[in-house]
Amino acid sequence: MHQIVISQAYQTIEKLWQRALSAPSDIALFISNLAIIEQKILYPRYQQFIQSYRPLLNRPTDEEQKIVRDLEQYGISVSTLEDLAIPDSDRFFTAAQHISQELKDKAQLPLYSGKHTLNIDAEQIMRYPELFLWGADAKILRIVENYLKLPVAYDGLSYYYSLPDCREAGPRKWHRDKEDWQMIKVGVYINDVNADGGPFECVTPEANHILSERLSAKSLRRYKTALHHEVIEMLPPHLQDNWYQSCVGKAGTVIFVDTARYYHRGKPPTKFERSAIFFGYCSRKPKHPFFCGRSPLSMAQLQYMASLLPEDIRDCVTWRDHLEGLSKWIPKNRLKV
Repeated sequence: MHQIVISQAYQTIEKLWQRALSAPSDIALFISNLAIIEQKILYPRYQQFIQSYRPLLNRPTDEEQKIVRDLEQYGISVSTLEDLAIPDSDRFFTAAQHISQELKDKAQLPLYSGKHTLNIDAEQIMRYPELFLWGADAKILRIVENYLKLPVAYDGLSYYYSLPDCREAGPRKWHRDKEDWQMIKVGVYINDVNADGGPFECVTPEANHILSERLSAKSLRRYKTALHHEVIEMLPPHLQDNWYQSCVGKAGTVIFVDTARYYHRGKPPTKFERSAIFFGYCSRKPKHPFFCGRSPLSMAQLQYMASLLPEDIRDCVTWRDHLEGLSKWIPKNRLKV
């Protein structure tokens, strides 16, 4: 009991420290979301970037273009490791299973009592570089590039080992991500995920459009979140029973989703734990760069990972080195799950 109290106190202090370190990025977020800044400066600049890069887009295959079309139409596309056929996927998946067991063992320690989700750390990523490198595969980068219509920034990976405690907290709440105007998360299930195992869920296009308009009107835009009861109340009757897609699937299921435009969550697991890796991608000139780059890897470790990649795609990992102006100096947001 004494160890549990100490663990909870440590987690509280850690959260307060993260909030203190995140104050500059929170202020920058508030300013950039002011209508005059966003609509008169940031959005026109974003559109200009897209127009100038259009002739440079790498041509996707028919298979890749189908995923892009799904993303454009629905905000989400579901595939499998087998269908994508990315090289070294077997090594990637085996390494992911090892990490899943390590996080499961870690969850039993008193220090992590009360945590609803455990995450991978830098030492584990460096021990299994195939995890990071899988997310920099040329096929995935082409898909993301043709959806964003901009050069891709690979923002690293998050490994979520979610405990079946039914808690609606962190990424288990309905929300949208803040990094960019559009961005892609690629999720991979490491174990079978059914309705009781915390499937990824994404709001349908029609419902998402309604929510986005009504939440913006309620001045909640800065947080881009919606609680469950608010969602039900805001939607018209014909949508209330069919307003989101729940992505149940076998181990090896791969989910492409625009988490900046679409409300989404990881449903709280109720009976079974869930192991899943989510790879993040945005443009190299993102709207809120201080919410990017929150990988546990240091700059030196990222440089090492980049050195393992073909030379022509290393910039997708080291893109932060090329940021200019205030974007380069505002400290990264430090709030964690």
